[in-house]
Amino acid sequence: MKLPSLRPILVLNIALIGFFWLLLFNRLHTEWIVNTLYSYGWAVPFLALYLFSERWRDRPAPAADRPHPIWLVIPAVALLLYTPLRIVNEANPDWVRVNFDLTVLVAAFSAMALFAMGRFRYLWHFWFPIFFVFTALPWPVWMEENLVQTLTRWNTQFSAEALTMLGTPAMAHGNLIQIGASWVNVEEACSGIRSLQTSFMMSLFLGEFYRLNFVLRIFLMASSFVVAFALNIGRTMTLTYLSGAYGNHTLEKWHDPIGTAVMVLCLVSLWVLALGFEKLHASVLGPRKLPDPNAPAIPAAPAPFPAAFVAFGFCALVAAEVTNEAWYRYHEEKLGPPREWAIAWPTTAKSFKRGEFPDRTRAILKYNEAETASWVTPDGYGFQMYYIRWLPGRVSKFLSGAHYPTVCLPATGLQYKSEFGRYLCKTGDIEIPFTAFLFESGTQPVYVFHAILEDRPAPDGEKISYRQVEGSERIESVKRGHRNLGQRVLGISILNSTSLEEAETTLQNVLKQIVHTSQKPVAAR
Repeated sequence: MKLPSLRPILVLNIALIGFFWLLLFNRLHTEWIVNTLYSYGWAVPFLALYLFSERWRDRPAPAADRPHPIWLVIPAVALLLYTPLRIVNEANPDWVRVNFDLTVLVAAFSAMALFAMGRFRYLWHFWFPIFFVFTALPWPVWMEENLVQTLTRWNTQFSAEALTMLGTPAMAHGNLIQIGASWVNVEEACSGIRSLQTSFMMSLFLGEFYRLNFVLRIFLMASSFVVAFALNIGRTMTLTYLSGAYGNHTLEKWHDPIGTAVMVLCLVSLWVLALGFEKLHASVLGPRKLPDPNAPAIPAAPAPFPAAFVAFGFCALVAAEVTNEAWYRYHEEKLGPPREWAIAWPTTAKSFKRGEFPDRTRAILKYNEAETASWVTPDGYGFQMYYIRWLPGRVSKFLSGAHYPTVCLPATGLQYKSEFGRYLCKTGDIEIPFTAFLFESGTQPVYVFHAILEDRPAPDGEKISYRQVEGSERIESVKRGHRNLGQRVLGISILNSTSLEEAETTLQNVLKQIVHTSQKPVAAR
């Protein structure tokens, strides 16, 4: 089958549709960078394009001409709807609902182009490559969290029982497995969720690649879940055994290599299953018919949109980007420049030790920078501190409230007692508005200070705090022209202090030593 030569008007149409998709992927790619669960998203556009090209090889005959010109009102409305969605997305780049709506909009625009070329038979023939792009979108938070927690619990229980049956006594305690004197934390990354989402995407791809029927595709999807979870149980058992037999340093050494091996083995297993299903499909329904290379060329399809509409489309998309930037720049012109400051960690302090945030914390908070450390002050106070930073445009400004002491610290074993209220700590020309809390570790009091700082605070004094953010709040923030211009979170725990006043004095003294201002410019990411 010979492909027709591309006419200039068709090239312009392809350029418009491709530009629309590129704008969408530019808004989605942050999730692929910061969240390892969705790092496979980088491959989805290329896989979808490949599936489309394969469908194009055996496409049905196109329509003789375009629909009636009044039909252009529908794709025109889709182009115009991009502007308000783009403005909402600018302030809420991590809002799953808006990212889904943007993807629906671009997918619908592409479907309209296909309809113009071949009516409903083209829509039916090419629907899967367009649908496949949705696999790159983050799952709803409630679904992802419930799935992660459930898989982690199952993984922990099954791994502990299996190790015991194999002669290595192990006990499950929540998300921890005790084996001898060692404790292994079954992280969410080990729970199967990462392999599950990647294998789910690949099961859809392989089902389309081999053109399996609907029933076999469902079986392949179900198999992807079983294979991913079973392999991750094997991973957890292996890492737990290595930790108990050879120590945690061995676990750390083999954690990533075993994880990579499990991912590769999972994908290979899916491919083998897909080959088996293809043979079953061929034995029942006969082999798939391949395009006849000697068949006469299919008539050239009409270009979806006339040249004038293509020009309108480019103008509408560019205008949306310009309007978006103008809207926020207008509301930000009265804001002062950001004050740049940094933490100089006291690496020579007594018992200084750096820590790391779990992968799941990074996936949830999507920060640019995060550091945590503990040490003992010269006065003998235990000082634990974490510092998190988001550069401009990274996420919505509400996300910084997702990490809050009363929610996060009880999971570490601390018992929440009371909240004292606001404490304004001044260090140089920086004012840090802390909220003070009292926790207990056993019978020992722990004073905790938590602050969210805007690099360029809004003049109306909008405060970010821990709460379930409603959609109406997000929209109201857009109306006021508030987007994330850079944020930081400071969290500090002070031990061995006998009173709040004593803890505040210690906090003030330490921050004067480690907070340093500079004139370094802030770049958006």
